[in-house]
Amino acid sequence: MAFHRSIVLANFAFFLLLIVAVWARPAGPFVLVVTDPGGEASGNMQVIGDAGGRLVWSGRYAWISVAYSDANDFTGRLMRAGALLVLNHDLAVGCLEGN
Repeated sequence: MAFHRSIVLANFAFFLLLIVAVWARPAGPFVLVVTDPGGEASGNMQVIGDAGGRLVWSGRYAWISVAYSDANDFTGRLMRAGALLVLNHDLAVGCLEGN
C-alpha cells in the first residue's frame, strides 16, 4: 500500500513540476534574466547587450532584470551570452514587491 502512495505522490510532484515549467517558460518579447549572483549590474547588462536586447528594469538584485527584444531566438542568445536562467517576465512581480 505504501508503494502505491509513493507512486501517486511521485506522479503528483511531476505534474506540479510540469505546470511550473510551463508557467515559467519565457514567452513574448519581455523576459526575466538571471545572471551570476556574484557579479555586478554591469555583468547583467553586458549579457543582455551581447544578446542584442535592451534592459527594461532591474530591482533590488543587480543579477536579476527584465530585458526586451523582438528577436525570436532571444532566449537562446541570452543563454549563450552567459545568462543562468531566462524565465517568463511575469515572475518579476515578486521582485517588484521586494523594493
